Amino acid sequence: MRTTRHEHAEHAFTAVPESVAEARTFTTRTLASWHLDGGRADDIRLCVSELVSNAVEHGTHGIGTGGVFHLRIDADDTHVHVEVEDDDPLSTPRVRPESEEATGGRGMAIVATLATAWGFGECAFGGGKAVWSDFATSP
Repeated sequence: MRTTRHEHAEHAFTAVPESVAEARTFTTRTLASWHLDGGRADDIRLCVSELVSNAVEHGTHGIGTGGVFHLRIDADDTHVHVEVEDDDPLSTPRVRPESEEATGGRGMAIVATLATAWGFGECAFGGGKAVWSDFATSP
């Protein structure tokens, strides 16, 4: 009899630039503990970096204000779901038009390219927003 896999991990981070690396490390360790450190792991880590960077820069009322964001990772037999929740409901993510002159603003375009699906909505608890991305891990 086949069992259905369901894994869950989450962590709260302070909205400071150093938390981007900490969130990436948390993701790496989590995926490895679930034996999902091959396949889509690099794509997932890169998207976590982009989503977390956005939460630090735009979603927690400014860098260094002591805001907090939450990173949640769930996995089942076929998908990994990543969600970053921050406290600002007004700064919504968007894919910006490509520009060779731009020095930033490509994060959501990267997420849109690498993830199977992505989106955002209200937080389940509180008044912020949750930005998510899904990754198919098996055909």
